[in-house]
Amino acid sequence: MRKLISNHSSRQFLLILISAVLLIFSFPRFSWSFLAWVALVPLFKALDEKPPGQRFRLGYLTGILCSLGIFYWVTHSMRHYGGLNPITSFSILFLMVFYLALYFGVFAWLWGFYPGKGFFSLFWAPSVWVGLELIRARLLSGFPWALLGHSQSNYLPVIQIAEISGVYGISFLIVLVNQTLYRLFWVDDPFRGWSRKWKEAVFTLFLFALTLGFGYYSLMSQAQKDQQVPALRVAVIQGNIDQSLKWDPAYQEETIRIYRDLSLEMLPRNPELVIWPETAVPFYFLHENRFTPGLFQLTREGQAHLLFGSPALSHWQRETYYYNRAYLLSPEGRIHFYDKVHLVPFGEYIPLKRFLPFVGKMVQAIGDFSPGKGSYGLPHPKGKIGVLICFETIFPELSRAFNREGCRILVNMTNDAWFGKTSAPYQHLSMLVFRAVENRVWVARAANTGFSAVIDSSGRIVQRIPLFQTGRIYANIPLRGEKTFYAEHGDWMIILCGIIFLAGIVMAGIKYQRRGKR
Repeated sequence: MRKLISNHSSRQFLLILISAVLLIFSFPRFSWSFLAWVALVPLFKALDEKPPGQRFRLGYLTGILCSLGIFYWVTHSMRHYGGLNPITSFSILFLMVFYLALYFGVFAWLWGFYPGKGFFSLFWAPSVWVGLELIRARLLSGFPWALLGHSQSNYLPVIQIAEISGVYGISFLIVLVNQTLYRLFWVDDPFRGWSRKWKEAVFTLFLFALTLGFGYYSLMSQAQKDQQVPALRVAVIQGNIDQSLKWDPAYQEETIRIYRDLSLEMLPRNPELVIWPETAVPFYFLHENRFTPGLFQLTREGQAHLLFGSPALSHWQRETYYYNRAYLLSPEGRIHFYDKVHLVPFGEYIPLKRFLPFVGKMVQAIGDFSPGKGSYGLPHPKGKIGVLICFETIFPELSRAFNREGCRILVNMTNDAWFGKTSAPYQHLSMLVFRAVENRVWVARAANTGFSAVIDSSGRIVQRIPLFQTGRIYANIPLRGEKTFYAEHGDWMIILCGIIFLAGIVMAGIKYQRRGKR
């Protein structure tokens, strides 16, 4: 890092530091979302008229600073619950940060193709940014955590456009505004002057106003639609079980007692669905005779379906397979389940295990988990339930699959105790907001230590239980069933951004050839 800093003036470093700080503070836990709309302007100024290599280094350093501020919590998870020493924990954090910073570096390098002159540059910058976000969401199992659009999770009028474009449309708009501001106040363009720049600024303002107009209209219309559909009476339970005790066999009875007592307190309100968190049942359900019968008894007593998480195993051809599973028990004793599809690398399985035999898991469970066979809804008399286990919430394609399956409610079961009191639980919850808007469904979230919450179809957090508190939520959740444009067509913006990118490459090639002929 010293070498990177030494290659640039103190003024350039100050500019990229400002950009990094503004980006960090725009995300939860701070959630000063308005900062994102100007956060990239100092970076653009630092990149102005720099050669490609220098642009990459400046962007890469910005990515390092920004990623450290957003993902610092990784060390907490690995040290306190993964059992890794401080040196190993920080080494893994820096490897992750250096990888994520590459996207900033590549963006900065490509940004210089059309830095600030000409109408095309307005769309070149956001297209490159969104294209890189989509690559990050897919490459190496994908990690679409803290995308730029996620910074707006608490700004409801802006995020309503996600039902059409997903979170990527919001990222596009944010970069567009940043690029416009940079061009307006810091680019000297004698051939076009202020008249042309103000026209371009008005165009961007028009798109922003159109987004807000759509957002305010949607907020009103979604509230009306919620009142026109049947509702499901739901109880969400937050047991607040200490992670260090969660897998202790001696504490299993106390764990089940806590969840059972909290659930029984909700029975006078006649819930139709009771939700416990991920692995709330800390044993192999159906393979244990001491506590399993009590769960069936609880559903009979309450005449409510019980949805809970538990590790599971199955045997096939002399091999044993382990799953992170969600079980749905009916009052009549019927059992349905969903196995987690998108597992956590190095937490639930070891990628490239053959080449990394020295790397252990960072969960206290037996063996590597296997992925489920696909996304499918669990049947309830009032409609299908789509279950997202843990960080499956950050992958919009899984929620879209549930929407296409006809699921009328999304349930997120998670155990965010790994994160402690860092900003990670806030970030994780904020991304779930977008799944509600993208699919226009309500979301019920049960987290072991918080945040348990209920989110409406507009992304509004209606109820929430604080971190590290025992609690319960009761809610009448409207069962929406329509399919949104985004649910049907997915990340269509990659096509748009791809067209703009290819057009930019062709135009740059033509300009290069013309210069060569001269």
